[in-house]
Amino acid sequence: MHTATPPLKLTEAQMVQLTRNALLVAGQEMGETGDHWPVIKSTIHSIMKDWEQLQIERNVHAELKIQLYEQLREMERILPTCTADVQADAAPKLKELREVYDAYFTDIDEDKLILDDAEVPQHVKRAKAIIETLEAEDA
Repeated sequence: MHTATPPLKLTEAQMVQLTRNALLVAGQEMGETGDHWPVIKSTIHSIMKDWEQLQIERNVHAELKIQLYEQLREMERILPTCTADVQADAAPKLKELREVYDAYFTDIDEDKLILDDAEVPQHVKRAKAIIETLEAEDA
């Protein structure tokens, strides 16, 4: 009896590397010389640049989450020590800031996320087309 092996769960970094490698293989399958190499190299470069930018954005987001939380916590801590008129003015604003913070930093359910095809970058569309072309030739 043969049981099916469940598909491997790849990390995002592994998927990016796999895509890069697939594009290189596709280029080699199309021939060592040709006008396809500038497109493939440009696509790989764009994908790697996007990946690097995404990592930077995630790191900034994580640091902002920490720093803004600390600032909000500190403001909430000192609010009771303020005068009544300052509390009356600042409390609603602080509550709104907390709500904005919570909304911005709440994780989203990626399974419910719908991407508009128009938002997909051109180099990602090119990568998909190149890989699909290679897959079609192998079939």
